[in-house]
Amino acid sequence: MARGAAAKEEIINRLLNTFEGSFKFDKEIRIPMMENGEEVQIKVTLTCAKVNVDRGSDAALPGVSQTKDKSTVGSISNATDSSLIEPTAEEKANVKALMERLGL
Repeated sequence: MARGAAAKEEIINRLLNTFEGSFKFDKEIRIPMMENGEEVQIKVTLTCAKVNVDRGSDAALPGVSQTKDKSTVGSISNATDSSLIEPTAEEKANVKALMERLGL
């Protein structure tokens, strides 16, 4: 089973039970809401983070060490750092498809 699959399924079930009329469509959860007298659908997709970050560290970069010393907060690791995570084949394909759709 993929990392986070059980947690994602639990969250999906909670969302579907919380929002009346919500439903799954492909890999999305659609939540219908009324806005200015018109129905809109809010799309929700879930992915498991590859790298966890600390709560409250909004400006933190995944994989970058954060300290209380302001001079090192947000510093970016050397590009040759072996802790960098390579994109998956699926992620590369998604980027390629997006670039083609945008004409890039």
